[in-house]
Amino acid sequence: MPKRSPTTSTKPSFLEDELKSYIPATANVELTNKPDWRNSSATLVAEFHVSVPNWASAAGRRTLLPAALFGGGEKHVFESEFRVHPIYFNFPYTENDDVTITPPSGVQISNLPQPQTIDVKACAYNLTAEQKNGTLHQSRRLMMNIQMVDVKYYNTLRAFFQRVRSADEQQIVLAPISSTK
Repeated sequence: MPKRSPTTSTKPSFLEDELKSYIPATANVELTNKPDWRNSSATLVAEFHVSVPNWASAAGRRTLLPAALFGGGEKHVFESEFRVHPIYFNFPYTENDDVTITPPSGVQISNLPQPQTIDVKACAYNLTAEQKNGTLHQSRRLMMNIQMVDVKYYNTLRAFFQRVRSADEQQIVLAPISSTK
């Protein structure tokens, strides 16, 4: 049987679709680099141009946007109050999100969410947002170092994800630049 490999045209589509699944809103995603698929020793690095229409919401003269762009995977995890069976994760993982947002001209960042750190040993979360040279830099890290969790720990795991969702939903406030004349 001949050796098959994904065609170049399916690779960007796969990566773009995967990224879209992490965004809890409709998004336009375009792969902007060519990852090295053949080199197994190097880290696969994919860079994207992402636009999320309607991600921000207007509040008078201000604009609000959620603190985390890539919280879609955790949006509805462990919402149920009760659990009967043990919890299984396919594999331990860490998600590192590094996002830079440039506000449109005439708009400035007027309020940032407080940094968040949640550490329950086997699971950890960290979110920071800072302003640098007129741009917004966000860093989000979610680490799940577990595979099988006994049902007796469900409430702890559920509380962890509720705190993650709350941190992701904090608001960043953008406001028009006021002219001082």
